[in-house]
Amino acid sequence: MVPIAPKKGLKYPEKDLAFFSENINRSKEEAIEELRMLRERLEDLTNSENNEDSAIYSMHMAEQGSEAIEKEKTYAQIQRIQDYLRKLEEALFRIQDKTYGICRMCGILISKERLLAVPITTLSASYKIHQRCPDDGIDRIVAKGSSSK
Repeated sequence: MVPIAPKKGLKYPEKDLAFFSENINRSKEEAIEELRMLRERLEDLTNSENNEDSAIYSMHMAEQGSEAIEKEKTYAQIQRIQDYLRKLEEALFRIQDKTYGICRMCGILISKERLLAVPITTLSASYKIHQRCPDDGIDRIVAKGSSSK
């Protein structure tokens, strides 16, 4: 399916956009704090490795492998958070240009609940779950096979 433009005039009111912006900024603060802690962890692992290199008896090879794996996992987590921070910034830009909360595939308003749970989303729950736009143009979270009566 090719992304479609939002329906003319369809957007969240300024009050809602301000609320979403606050939510995104809170998410950014939490992510930045997590990033800080991961960088400290990485520094601790690196310092620990440097201290043990100078010791007379080096640690067992299995322990060295475990430490290397920990460093790799920490690097991966740092990358994931940096990507998330970039997506949060993109969401703030969408708020500025008043396109935040509009599904890029359906052109409908993404439900507020979804935007609060996944502030970086650009897809409605309807499209994400069913891979199709809702017939009535209303985003709802309904599992496949369920009816929304």
